[in-house]
Amino acid sequence: MTKIKMLAFDLDDTALDGQGKLAPETREAFIAAAEAGIEPVIASGRSFYSLPEDLLDIPGVNYAICSNGANLFNVKTKECMEAFFLEPESVEQIVALADDYLDTLYLDAFTRGIPHSDRRLLDTLLANDKISEHRKKYLRKTRRAEDDIRSFIREHKTELDCMNYNVFDTSLFEELTGRLKKEVENIYFTSSIPELIEISFRESGKGPGLRRMCDYLNIPLENVAAFGNADNDAEMICLAGVGYAVANSSQVALDAADIIIGPCWENSVASAIQDIVAADGFVG
Repeated sequence: MTKIKMLAFDLDDTALDGQGKLAPETREAFIAAAEAGIEPVIASGRSFYSLPEDLLDIPGVNYAICSNGANLFNVKTKECMEAFFLEPESVEQIVALADDYLDTLYLDAFTRGIPHSDRRLLDTLLANDKISEHRKKYLRKTRRAEDDIRSFIREHKTELDCMNYNVFDTSLFEELTGRLKKEVENIYFTSSIPELIEISFRESGKGPGLRRMCDYLNIPLENVAAFGNADNDAEMICLAGVGYAVANSSQVALDAADIIIGPCWENSVASAIQDIVAADGFVG
């Protein structure tokens, strides 16, 4: 039996439904966990200032691992507790590689939790049938449009939490990740959806981010239950005392999990949390 003292939960297609919404049942489950002395911690690829406001307002949700572990935030005070930034040389290499794919790749850049996107991406969203309607709304709502994203990146290259390649020709995915491995130094990269490559400093990742949050809160990793659905969640799921994957997960996340629960649209994370609370925090 494992005593759970922290819940580390991914958002999109895990704790949130397929439309990016937080169900009332999930909100109540987080509150119940906090009242039972279990710390609910956001663990997202999203930057801090693109987290859903209705999630940040939940009583007891006080901390967030953001930008795939590049930074840790106190949710209530908006204080960045710890941050890693891409090295300037790495930033130049990431941009140089992207320049070889000008017509098929769009850049995002995140400065201290604030997301910025190539205006070309935002201007072409409506016509892009490779992006879900939910993701179109999310991008329009959260991104600051930059007319010249490359100039913006170079002006802010010492304060970038992470960068994204938005790649809608998914046949290029392996080519791009192969080139990142060979041509760009001191980076960590991962993916949460097939059209996105997320790049940050080498010590980032949800796994290392979870480890640092556990150190900060003085909670052992074996007392964590982690929930996820994508490749970028797999290390976190493995590190936690108990790792959960929703049924709609990637194969990498499913293989990493100790327990597979129902899909995100059935409020499966809420049900699992309520079961943990009902068992006085024990799993197993």
